[in-house]
This record gives sequence, C-alpha cells and structure tokens, in this order.
Amino acid sequence: MQRPEQFRDLKELGGLVRRHRNRCGLSQQELASLSGVDAKQISRIETAAHEAKITTLLRVTAALGLDLALTSRSGPASRVEDIF
Repeated sequence: MQRPEQFRDLKELGGLVRRHRNRCGLSQQELASLSGVDAKQISRIETAAHEAKITTLLRVTAALGLDLALTSRSGPASRVEDIF
C-alpha cells in the first residue's frame, strides 16, 4: 500500500494535483475533459488561486485515479490558526 501524500494548505494540494497530472502525462485541458471541470479551474487549483469546491476537487482527483482521505495527524496536534 502506498503511503498517503499529506497536504496542509491549498498550495500543497495544488502541487500534488500538478505532480500527479504530469505523471499521468495529461495537459490541464485533458484533465479538465476527463473530470468535467473547466481548464481554468484546473489551473486555479494547481496555483491555489482560489478555494475550489470539495466536489470539484473530488472530480479532479478521481480523474487522476486518486482519493482524498482524512487521516489523524501524527505528532503534536496543530491549532487551526497554525495551519491557516
């Protein structure tokens, strides 16, 4: 089983989406077509230009063959203020 890739903010999430899109050999337009999302939205997700809806993120990650998952934090618990 592959270790989950964790992210703590939209910039990190966008970087993961871009990395997986590139690994799949997809352009932003191709990912947009596969996920049913506008190509501009893919760019905005990858650059953290705005906060995408969770349904949009689920569509994009599913098109990449990925799942979003909730996991318990390891180590000391962080306050929300420390993350955002």
